[in-house]
Amino acid sequence: MIAARPPELLRDEIVVLVRATPDHLDGLQAAIETSHVELQPWMDWIDEEPQPRDATREHLSSRKEAWENGEEFGFTMLDPFTGEVIGNCALMARQGPGKLEIGYWVRSDRTGAGVATAAAALLTRAALALDGIEIVEIHHDAANHASARVPEKLGFVETARDAVEPGDPRQAGINVVWQLSRAARP
Repeated sequence: MIAARPPELLRDEIVVLVRATPDHLDGLQAAIETSHVELQPWMDWIDEEPQPRDATREHLSSRKEAWENGEEFGFTMLDPFTGEVIGNCALMARQGPGKLEIGYWVRSDRTGAGVATAAAALLTRAALALDGIEIVEIHHDAANHASARVPEKLGFVETARDAVEPGDPRQAGINVVWQLSRAARP
């Protein structure tokens, strides 16, 4: 858990990140339904989808407590021109003191346009601006080449490859860890 909190709104010309709330329920459910097949190899929670609206609303509501406790800062990704939900991302305090991990997924019909990279850049800047955060990490399965391009583009350095039990037959079973430190940021 961390004491500091990132801003609840982050934006650039490609994506707007707003603190995730139950207000985003319909857009998130549509994005998940549209992207189910593409997300399935990489996101373990996708096997529980589609969930009833009440379960999704309850999950979004539970994220308020995680935010307040400094455990996870979840954001809904919005198109800056239309306001359409185009993905989800988070800063997660699960890698130990002084570190935040970035997680992200983008709606399938919006991939390849730099949305994940823009969102990760916004989250990286917000994380490294927080007192006590020295390192930002991105983790992905080695077979997820699209996710690998994000930290590469942002100047992260690969620091580890650890064998893990694959959650899907399309995974390599190798967790790749990338880091960017406060001292190394441009």
